Amino acid sequence: MNNYSHSGFENLAFQEGQRLKEKQKIRNAANLIGIAYIILWLLPSFISRLISDAARIFNIQGTVAQLYADPAFIMVLQTVLSVLMFTLPFLIIPISTGKKPGKLMSFSKPEKGLLLPMVLIGVGASSFANIATNNIAAFFSNFGIEFLSPDIEYPTGIFGFILSFLAVAVTPALTEEFAMRGIVMGSLKKYGDSFAILMSAVMFALMHGNLVQIPFAFIMGIIIGYAVVKTNSMWTGVIIHFINNGISVVLNYITDGMSSVVLQNAVSVVYFALCFLCFFVGILVMHSKKTDAWELNKPDTILSLGDKIKYFISAPCIIVSIGLTVIDCIGYIYIG
Repeated sequence: MNNYSHSGFENLAFQEGQRLKEKQKIRNAANLIGIAYIILWLLPSFISRLISDAARIFNIQGTVAQLYADPAFIMVLQTVLSVLMFTLPFLIIPISTGKKPGKLMSFSKPEKGLLLPMVLIGVGASSFANIATNNIAAFFSNFGIEFLSPDIEYPTGIFGFILSFLAVAVTPALTEEFAMRGIVMGSLKKYGDSFAILMSAVMFALMHGNLVQIPFAFIMGIIIGYAVVKTNSMWTGVIIHFINNGISVVLNYITDGMSSVVLQNAVSVVYFALCFLCFFVGILVMHSKKTDAWELNKPDTILSLGDKIKYFISAPCIIVSIGLTVIDCIGYIYIG
């Protein structure tokens, strides 16, 4: 009896030790991700200050002001910022952990038969994300609170369209997926697919910095993360991200040239109808593949999913990241 009790005590002590180790490892991973986010948040201000100081030193403030008023220049600047913001800060994570970026993400060919349905679901889900976002905005609007978002002015002409497509569709699809579904999600996958998908979606939402885009980004972050995990390829996320953003650019140019509100609404209706069709076709194709098509790998961990989320969210650098996002969001709230 004493031997049994002693053995049971040792087992409980071992489990508690494992819990503490997992907790600390998750906290460490969260803090690294939080540091990357904080640098991402500060980088645009730092670059803006460099440009401002350079303009003052070389006495070209007027020229710089004209450039900032040019939508084409803003698209070029946005492309450069996207590359810098979603590569340099997040390289801290593999450098600190001693793992090469290629070990955290898979650039292999998507699993056969799953790419098409996952892309259809990902593209179609954007309509549901938009509806959810609009409903949240409408709810707060009833109380006189309006959620604003950054006002993007697209340059005109063929060259302007190419610049916009590069800045809004191509570059973010590569850089944001590298950071979010690559390094962030890849560094958390050892604690479980569900946990990695959820937390990378949270960080993806936070980095958008305004209450119009945050709900949309969170929903799409879950969908894209799930698609990347199921197909075991980063390219699935890149494709979904590229198509969604690309459609947004194309629709903006199409509707911007329409003087009739009726025609603009008709284009929106057709777009949402096609998204719904894509989503349900993707679901049906995915469901027909195999019985475990929707299952995620279960992690060999002690902590529950709820505990992992709690320890991640409560990490100091994540708390700071959330605080910085709140500051951004306040700047985009209008109270009528």
